[in-house]
Amino acid sequence: MRSTTDRELSHAVIVLLDRLRDDYGVGPGSYEIRVVSLGTQMALLDEATESALAKFPELGSQQQRALGRLIVDLQNTRMRIRTVRGGPGDVVQPAEFASAIRRLRGSESVAGLRKRICSEAATAAQLDRILLSEVHNGTWTALELNSSMRSDEVLSSSVLPLGFESAESRACETRSPVLAGPNGDVRSSDEIVRMLAADSYVVAPITVSTGVIGLVHGSRPSGDPVNVVVRDMLGAYARGFGTLFERAMLADRLGEQKNVIVQRLQQEAREAELLEHADVSFLDETSADQTSTLPGTSHNDLNPAALESLTTREREVFALLARGASNAEIANELVISIFTVKTHVKKILRKLGAMNRSEAIYRYLAITGQR
Repeated sequence: MRSTTDRELSHAVIVLLDRLRDDYGVGPGSYEIRVVSLGTQMALLDEATESALAKFPELGSQQQRALGRLIVDLQNTRMRIRTVRGGPGDVVQPAEFASAIRRLRGSESVAGLRKRICSEAATAAQLDRILLSEVHNGTWTALELNSSMRSDEVLSSSVLPLGFESAESRACETRSPVLAGPNGDVRSSDEIVRMLAADSYVVAPITVSTGVIGLVHGSRPSGDPVNVVVRDMLGAYARGFGTLFERAMLADRLGEQKNVIVQRLQQEAREAELLEHADVSFLDETSADQTSTLPGTSHNDLNPAALESLTTREREVFALLARGASNAEIANELVISIFTVKTHVKKILRKLGAMNRSEAIYRYLAITGQR
């Protein structure tokens, strides 16, 4: 019965690796998969998952969804092999992992992902306590503790160094999950043991394209100690979270840029609406009599109040105008339309009682005593 199961698993691995190479051009080959051990097949699946996650950011949204499903299939098959190789205590349900990743994928913002990471990690790896931390400049800081045992615990926010040969430093250096404790890869830390209420725990790095940005610790105080199965499961979860986090961060930035553009367009629309209702006078520029009848239009009227009547935006436009800038140059400098620039120039000329740009500059110099 065992040999039949092994053959079925080997066939499943072949199909998945072939799909990954044929559809995305990444991952190990499957030509000798039938003659290698189940342990080697698990290693090949790990390599395939790493290749798929590295390829993920290069794809479009539709291809990303398809590759995401393939990654879940890779992890499901790996967990099936682990179940065959281990005892009943080593079983972690692949369906739980897949469901947790799907729920994370439904969070479209960084804030949404941050809110769900701990609870979904506990579900994915069947852990009682999850600690989320931020990594920055050779230190890590605990951000959130999720516990199925107590909900009123106060988390210390102290900044901890990535100490030499610690589980945290090794996870950051290798970008791989680490098992700490009596039967682990490294010794456990007394401070982490207190936070996680267990002397055996797993720490997995959250990795993006620029490096490790966070850590996820997990422990199981109320059940069997964590083992390599939990280590690998939490590592796969953290990798998937890193990919989704980077995608959400990019989406948030694009959203911010979109809001800026919308606000500028709305500002332009408001200014155009104000222009529509503004008072407009058609004057005979050759008639000195008509010009002199307007408030502040006399050549002898050099009252500084004329300058003070300009709005902040009109002052900006006038400053550039006084330097000899064209309408196009002013529009480019202030990130507004040429139509809006012309509107501001007309208002400036009217307020200063000037017939053209040259006269406006002359009056400005006279008022400020720079003539």
